[in-house]
Amino acid sequence: MDKIDNSERIDRFFREQMSLEERNTFLEDLKNDKELREEAQITALLIQELKEERSKQEQEIAQEIRMAKSSKNPKRIIYWVGSIAAMFILIFGSVRFYQIKQMDNLFNEYYSPYESQGMSRGGDDDVEKELANLFNQIETEEDVAPTLQKLQSIYDKIDSEYEYSLYADDISWYLALGYIKVHDIEKASRILHAIHVDDDESEFGQKVKELLKELE
Repeated sequence: MDKIDNSERIDRFFREQMSLEERNTFLEDLKNDKELREEAQITALLIQELKEERSKQEQEIAQEIRMAKSSKNPKRIIYWVGSIAAMFILIFGSVRFYQIKQMDNLFNEYYSPYESQGMSRGGDDDVEKELANLFNQIETEEDVAPTLQKLQSIYDKIDSEYEYSLYADDISWYLALGYIKVHDIEKASRILHAIHVDDDESEFGQKVKELLKELE
């Protein structure tokens, strides 16, 4: 099923315009179609954010209307306030949708599975296996929150625990990518900025600089 069909089905699902049979088929397809599921999740997130923004705007509009009642031309002001609010919500929704898609594209572009190198760094093999498992779960797990929480906890111990300090760059890189996957630009940027790259011209150094530029 192509993307246009997916978008139409998702739109009809959230508008509650599906028959019971269509709804059941759609829910079953969500389990098996990763692309459909990801697009539906993005749409659900956007709808939630628009609802929150609309609620905020409605409160501000109510305040403006109360002030307009004492104006010489309240109807004109109320119409103007409503028009501006509607335009803002439309623009906010479009921009936010673009940002979400951009983050998804960046994650897909920069993420690659981590391959364990055994004891090549002189560290604990069990530690590397633990990290490799967490790094790869960032891609494979739909709910990456538990993985990010564990990885963030390890990241916070990089300077104090030698076993993890050996993998500081890898931990920072994959944690930043994990935050990009959940669309948290601020945390991803902060971690990338904190990476100390000895050679800015190295392959890793170039990747860090490129990704930071993409996030600006």
